[in-house]
Amino acid sequence: MLDRIAESLFWIGRYTERAENHVRLLDVYYHLREDSTGEDESVWRRIASTLGDSASYEERYSNYEERDVLHFLTLDPTQANSLLTCVIQARENLKKIREQLPTELWNLMNGFYLWLKGVHVDEVIQQSPHRFFQRVKEGLSAFQGTAVSITLRDESWHMMECGRYLERSENVLRLLQSVSQKVPEQNKASYAFTLAVLKSAGGYEAFRKLDQEEFCMEGVARFLLLQEKFPRSVQFAVTSFEQHLKAMRGQTDTSGSALERVIRMAGKARSELGWIDRNEIHLDSLGDVLQQLMATSRQLGDSIAKYFFSPGREVIA
Repeated sequence: MLDRIAESLFWIGRYTERAENHVRLLDVYYHLREDSTGEDESVWRRIASTLGDSASYEERYSNYEERDVLHFLTLDPTQANSLLTCVIQARENLKKIREQLPTELWNLMNGFYLWLKGVHVDEVIQQSPHRFFQRVKEGLSAFQGTAVSITLRDESWHMMECGRYLERSENVLRLLQSVSQKVPEQNKASYAFTLAVLKSAGGYEAFRKLDQEEFCMEGVARFLLLQEKFPRSVQFAVTSFEQHLKAMRGQTDTSGSALERVIRMAGKARSELGWIDRNEIHLDSLGDVLQQLMATSRQLGDSIAKYFFSPGREVIA
């Protein structure tokens, strides 16, 4: 597999997953805003700093208002981390390697992009942001579901999935970093607050079925970090990332020693997660745990870039 093809596949996986996670996080903040007693401007400032670049926002706008922040984070093609930009990047990478993947995937991505490009922020606000976010999640899920259904399980598939699961682990960590900072002291977070966090990852029903934790922010954090059976947990994502790397043994032209080094790093990350004691995850220690896991995830991304992509290209998450 050529370097440029591997890179495009990896970033298709990352950008589609990032777009979905951004929408999920925005939806969480809308729920939190409705449950918040603070000033609107402080809420929007926090949203903009979590998903975007505050300095870039302040160069264009004088105040943090709903319409401006929503446009900046979702539909602004000049904002490097907006929803629309993620979809554009995924589409451009797919366009470069259309012959490597089923035509249906291109049709879905292109159609989704054309719909999103035509959406205006005033329509989103008037018709309900929650409905818009749901429509975006459905479009991205259709792309991923079709990929799962019809894509050959060759090196192209495994590289795309590596990008998707690495991005997923990082975005769950970002979600927890963002919301854990808002938890009131002594773990007195409201039920609605904690419920919004769990639902953002689609994990409410799974939490109730699989976990015996008390329904609090600490319990939700343990679930989203360590629950091996939940597909959106960090543990599940890192394990899947390692499995897709192992599946490329003998399928890719990348030197075996380089691939094995990345596999060993992924195995180490998975093992470190497995050794975390659930009782060690509490509000006082959560920030340090998340910071360490984020550093490990970035090292994995850097290693993929070093061993699989063209020299001089960086992985920027």
